Amino acid sequence: MSSRVRRLRKHSPGLDITAFMNMIVVLVPFLLTTTVFSRLAVLELSLPAQSSGFDQLKGDLQLEIVIRGDALEIQDRMGGLLRRVENTNKGYDFQTLSVLMQQLKTRYPDKAEAAILAEPDTSYDVLVQTMDAVRVAKTSRSGPGAHVELFPEISIGDAPVATRAPAKPGRAS
Repeated sequence: MSSRVRRLRKHSPGLDITAFMNMIVVLVPFLLTTTVFSRLAVLELSLPAQSSGFDQLKGDLQLEIVIRGDALEIQDRMGGLLRRVENTNKGYDFQTLSVLMQQLKTRYPDKAEAAILAEPDTSYDVLVQTMDAVRVAKTSRSGPGAHVELFPEISIGDAPVATRAPAKPGRAS
């Protein structure tokens, strides 16, 4: 006798993705509404180049702004301290720094480089505000919100260790 083997054909059921689609429909708008869109501002900075000794022969301004705990020191790398801006009771005096930067820019209109030297415990906020005061100045002459470019090419470095008592505020030209 021949027996017939009866084979059942199994049909694979289709993949049901309705639950997944429902979850995506709810999840996508939720994620889009909770996303924080932030605006990033990027400043191009360069490290100060090592001086080779030929820099001393130029005789022009090599501007450095040193951020100390109690003051901002504006100095020429070769000529020494130009001005010391003491802190106010609210903190660093960035308005005076901006005014002094504008005065230096009128004396040296072709100069675009400045080095900002910060002590190790300087906060990021103070560093950025110092960079802003050195890079541009707000003016009311040209209309509201007008900016004048001062020293846009900024280098950042470590402040030299203060070995002696700070000089008295004044202008050494």
